[in-house]
Amino acid sequence: MNYLAVDLGNVICNVKFDNFIDKLSRTLNLPLEDVNYFLHRTTKLHDLGLTQISDELRDHFKIKSPVIIKDLLKEWDMVITADAVMIGFLEDLLDFDIKIALLSNIGIEHAELIKSVLGSKVYDNSIRFFSCEVGARKPSYLYYKTFLDIYPDFKNCIYLDDRIENAVGGEKLGFKSVHFELDKINRSDLENKLKEITLMIYQN
Repeated sequence: MNYLAVDLGNVICNVKFDNFIDKLSRTLNLPLEDVNYFLHRTTKLHDLGLTQISDELRDHFKIKSPVIIKDLLKEWDMVITADAVMIGFLEDLLDFDIKIALLSNIGIEHAELIKSVLGSKVYDNSIRFFSCEVGARKPSYLYYKTFLDIYPDFKNCIYLDDRIENAVGGEKLGFKSVHFELDKINRSDLENKLKEITLMIYQN
């Protein structure tokens, strides 16, 4: 059997924080640098499953209005959107019995939404290894080591990630990493790129 490990954000899904940042800035009349600081501060704990964005919004900004929280959370849910071409790519691989593992730094709320983003075929037929459930984030040694201890068949498989540091971290533990940034690839070139990756999977 052939194997593929793949990141979600900016590889299989589009992840754009701009609208959430703008919404939070306008709603609370905050400078953008304050919002960016909040996200930077919160992301690591969020990805580790130690907090939820709703709690962090209430605590950090002292928001008491449930209406405001609900409105902000609605925008937060829309940070991750499906990329139809990439979802189709995974669905095609599954049809040819390629085993797929989804390796993602992701918080609790987005992890709960990801089935609706990916669709049931990809979600139900892939191994999901999410940081908020593991308690470790990429590119830590613990994250990759834990995955490969549980799923040793993925050792030396092709691994796609949009972040260089994650690709390097995976390479150190035995993956054959490919730096893949979805938004940096021209749509006209994407089909050929995916053909190259498919060939790499079969030749591996």
